[in-house]
Amino acid sequence: MKSGPISSLTILGKMKEITLRVPDDMVALMEQLAQRLEGVEIADVCDGTLTETDMDLCFRLAVMELKQDHVIRKPRDYAWMMAALEQDAISDLEGFESPQSFVNYLTMLGIEKLPNRSTLFRAYNNIIGVYPNWTFLDEPDGDEILRRKNIVIRFKSAFLRHKRVLCNKKCTNS
Repeated sequence: MKSGPISSLTILGKMKEITLRVPDDMVALMEQLAQRLEGVEIADVCDGTLTETDMDLCFRLAVMELKQDHVIRKPRDYAWMMAALEQDAISDLEGFESPQSFVNYLTMLGIEKLPNRSTLFRAYNNIIGVYPNWTFLDEPDGDEILRRKNIVIRFKSAFLRHKRVLCNKKCTNS
């Protein structure tokens, strides 16, 4: 939907696209603002709603990326993600009731070579504190502490990136 006269800058192709995420109640206001600004157009309006299946796909893709990049090296490495989810360190994702429910979820996503629940439980119980200020009862060295925390950072980054890509695809195809 175009609004206002198109300036000579537009004809020369000197426009930039800016993506804004605004609350639903501000959409009409943003459309009114765009109509009043010369040469400004709203390229698309999309709510970017993702289904539970979409979120599962993003989760799966993020885990697979970490496995492919050898970020997840040991079976207990899944415990760091599980603990971060439990502590609400990753927006849009909820924690799991138990290590077994986490393993069941990963299995449902088609992820292979998973730890058993006792491996997750033991690793999870080594964590003291709230992410990112974790300490560990098994007293790993500084490099291992950083590696464990970086698993969460990489997972969060991968999940949010896959979510953003999928959301953008949905908006483009709507």
